[in-house]
Amino acid sequence: MASETSASQPSTPAPDKPRTVLACVFCHQRKIKCDRKSPCANCIKSDQPCVPSTRAPPGAGRRRVVKDLLDRLHQCESLLSQVAPHDAERGGRPVYPGTPGSTTAAAASAPSPAMSWVSYEEARKQPSSRPGGKIVCDEGRATFMESPLRGNVLDHLQFSKLSLDDKDNERSTNPSASCSTSERGEPAHQKSMDFDLLALGPVEVLRLWQVFLERVNPMVKIVHVPSLEPLVFEAATDRFNLSPDFEALLCSINVVAIMALSDAEAVQMLNVEKSKALRNSMFALKKALAKLDFMRRYNITILQCLVLYLVSLQGQFDRHAAWILTGTLVRIAQRMGLHRDGEFIGLSPFETEIRRRIWWQIIMLETKYAILAGFCDTLLPPNWDTKLPSNVNDVDLLPGSSEPVKSREGATEMAFCLMLYESRVFFCENPAPDFEAVILGGGTVSTERSKRFAGQPLEKYRQLVDQYEERLVAAERRYTNASAGGIHLIASKIRSLTAQRMRDMILHAREPWDDIDNADAGSSSGSGSQQSFFRAWVISFESDVNWYDAIDERFTWYLKLHFQADAFSVMIELLQWQPVGTLVDRAWRAVDRLYHHHRELYDVGKRENLQRAENLLAGWGGGGGG
Repeated sequence: MASETSASQPSTPAPDKPRTVLACVFCHQRKIKCDRKSPCANCIKSDQPCVPSTRAPPGAGRRRVVKDLLDRLHQCESLLSQVAPHDAERGGRPVYPGTPGSTTAAAASAPSPAMSWVSYEEARKQPSSRPGGKIVCDEGRATFMESPLRGNVLDHLQFSKLSLDDKDNERSTNPSASCSTSERGEPAHQKSMDFDLLALGPVEVLRLWQVFLERVNPMVKIVHVPSLEPLVFEAATDRFNLSPDFEALLCSINVVAIMALSDAEAVQMLNVEKSKALRNSMFALKKALAKLDFMRRYNITILQCLVLYLVSLQGQFDRHAAWILTGTLVRIAQRMGLHRDGEFIGLSPFETEIRRRIWWQIIMLETKYAILAGFCDTLLPPNWDTKLPSNVNDVDLLPGSSEPVKSREGATEMAFCLMLYESRVFFCENPAPDFEAVILGGGTVSTERSKRFAGQPLEKYRQLVDQYEERLVAAERRYTNASAGGIHLIASKIRSLTAQRMRDMILHAREPWDDIDNADAGSSSGSGSQQSFFRAWVISFESDVNWYDAIDERFTWYLKLHFQADAFSVMIELLQWQPVGTLVDRAWRAVDRLYHHHRELYDVGKRENLQRAENLLAGWGGGGGG
């Protein structure tokens, strides 16, 4: 009975917990103590509305961590699913995605938008046309990738990073956690640095200027030396009365001059190691640029400074960030009207020539960074008409002169730059949008494009290379004289080395409309497409070696700026999957020569260099070394 009575009685509700009153929004933002009344004293005093803060939902931070881990897990599963079918074919031998036989089948089976390139004329006539591509994850960022060659490199590197432990992966993908000067382009502890390179003595300043004249200026012709040299002499003796824009230009000259020095030369000339001198000079340049506010205040001097700054970032800075910075440079140049030739807008002959030199150097930078960022070509807008610079020496240009500039016949200081620009003009006029897809075996060429190219086999590209050589032969006669040596010898090599590189790739390329999965295409090393990928990089690095061996040592600094370290890592990784043969022997010779020219690769204190060394040992021990 008692139990029934107790059951019928309502249970006593538990007392509510005292509710925690949060600080108001105003006090929380100001980081001041709130008395937690409504309204609080601070809001009354400041005549602000007193709005209570709201508590974050429980577990919000943890849910984000779990989501990130799940995203990474799904990415690993996606990559491993591409590898699994090939393990059985190889008798259980582990295969990394992107190594022979791993990504081609997935690329062939997955529908992807057609790769296309819109020429300047087509862009004007068909503004609605769009190039193809895909979104990929690179360094934790959503990144558009159009180039199949660079995309395949990314596949390899992405899997390598996912295979590392969480701590190392976080360090490698988090820019704020990285303190590497070579990757970030800035010193690790900027606050402790207050070293202004302009505080060097007059002798050191003039020595760096001389290095710039001998090694940098012939390859990056954007300044008028007779006009600039008196200002450099004045800066060496009286550095306290420099204008901010010239100070920034001088800092950028110092940066690229130091880059052109060897380690021993830097110590001898500056009494400091090259790496430290480069960090300090780069920091001085960034301080000078910060004082300029160049996004709102710009002129030709500032533009010259920015061009040299972008030149110095090649190979030293995140490639996507550098491409975005190049876009800023392009927009500033367009705002100043450099995309219009000076003859058409009434400028003096001298100013017209300087603007042409700067604009075409910007085109080369934008093209290089666009390709490294994963695009097949530059994305410059089509509405520019700036002519090529004239083939003249600096002494032929007179500030204030109204006489038209007449190009010389024969070798001048502009030889190297003009040969590069002629090469760029040819590919602007004769785009080859599917060249990479062809040499990789056609895995990224859609059926529609394959049908359109049917009947136009590789002979089309052979004819294109013939036309390229014909144009550059004519340019050689106008601009170069190999017997003069120095920069003229290098200029005379551009045509032969670049054409030979393309011919070598075409020689072994497979037609994009052929049957990719035929039995003859495969081997123990994987699909024909992946073999073509490996071969393409072997040929590319062989070409780099030929450049190093052919030019004066004073100019090797410029070649080192174009060294693609990530692709080199992938080629080394692929060595362990290749059957012994002529191609592998060529790859090992290229590796040996590149290590000879890039002594920094021996620094195994850096994780990327250590990983290359481990892959080299694996390749040698696994049969790739003979």
